[in-house]
Amino acid sequence: MAGNNHRLLYRGALSLPDSHLLLDGLSFTIRVGEVQSGAGIDLLHNPLALALESMRGRSLHLLGTTRLKDVWVDVAGDVSMDIHPKSTLSRIYFENILCLNPIVSPDGRTDEGVRVSLSDSNEPGTNDILIFGQLEAVSSSLPSTSTAPPTTLRILAARILPAPPVPARPRPDDPTPRQPPPLLGSKRKRELSSLAFELGERAKRVANDKGKGRAPQEHEPDIETLRRARDVMLNIPKPGAQKGARESKDTWTAKSRDAVFKVPSLPDRAGSAQGVSSQPAIGRSRSGGTTLGGADTMSALAGELEKANKTIIKKVVVQCLADRGIRKGRDDFNDLYQYIYRGTCFALRARTRSSSLDSSVVEHLVEAHAALYVLEDAINRTVSGSNGI
Repeated sequence: MAGNNHRLLYRGALSLPDSHLLLDGLSFTIRVGEVQSGAGIDLLHNPLALALESMRGRSLHLLGTTRLKDVWVDVAGDVSMDIHPKSTLSRIYFENILCLNPIVSPDGRTDEGVRVSLSDSNEPGTNDILIFGQLEAVSSSLPSTSTAPPTTLRILAARILPAPPVPARPRPDDPTPRQPPPLLGSKRKRELSSLAFELGERAKRVANDKGKGRAPQEHEPDIETLRRARDVMLNIPKPGAQKGARESKDTWTAKSRDAVFKVPSLPDRAGSAQGVSSQPAIGRSRSGGTTLGGADTMSALAGELEKANKTIIKKVVVQCLADRGIRKGRDDFNDLYQYIYRGTCFALRARTRSSSLDSSVVEHLVEAHAALYVLEDAINRTVSGSNGI
């Protein structure tokens, strides 16, 4: 096969939007020679060539002009477009789009191209192509005073690819975590070890001087003082440990013996302040000591309070459904009960574990949920059926 052969993919025209005119005389070809690029050899793996061959006998839809820097194109197809010399309207249109403005891009392509749709609609889509110009060097036998090689404008067609996803910017409420300096802890350890080494060396020198019968000077401390200083510097207590060290074992045993753990009864539904004030302090000792197991006690109290509040909600939901003629035994009773009960509990989730619920508030929310799920025609049928019975 010769290295200059081409395969005709499509011959037809472009239909203009809102017009009956056609830009005819257009043909799309692809190089199939062995000396050309590898993209034109395997036509079965060239999606643009297959798409153009499938459009034979139909007009392509012209969508308008598009700047090449605004889209992503696949130029690996190596598909060219030619205009018939007698198609004056098509030649003038493409000359005005591709040849009026100078080509200054480094790759030799035109700044603008013509967007064409391969579908049956005139709207931009994923199967659009872009027709643009590409400068290519050619050999010419004509004499010229220019030192630059002669070039010609070749019209190419390429698929428009979807733009790559934009990387998500970091959220302002999710900063990048920073690690602490790696030398911070090791530096502190080196300082303590060097201090211990200096204290130990100094104590050895004092002991040697005493062993030799040399009287210690007044400004030099004794060995016991140095040993205590070294123990204090090396065994630094942790924060909060001093308070526990001050209390003796006998005092702690006496306090634990006198401590009394009481679980109060559930609060009233009205949540009166008088009933709350009459209860003794939870976890307080008889002698006014500190609280024992305060976190567990508060968690247990919150659980009991939540259980009591949910019991109130259940009773109100059952009463609300009964007022609407929906009682146990109906097919939709369980569904309606679960929807209304869960919706009310979710609406009051911030108050069920902290305070006693007011009946009026619970009834208002239950009525609102019942209005959403219980249909009026179902209520009317239930009431009429009960009257007939």
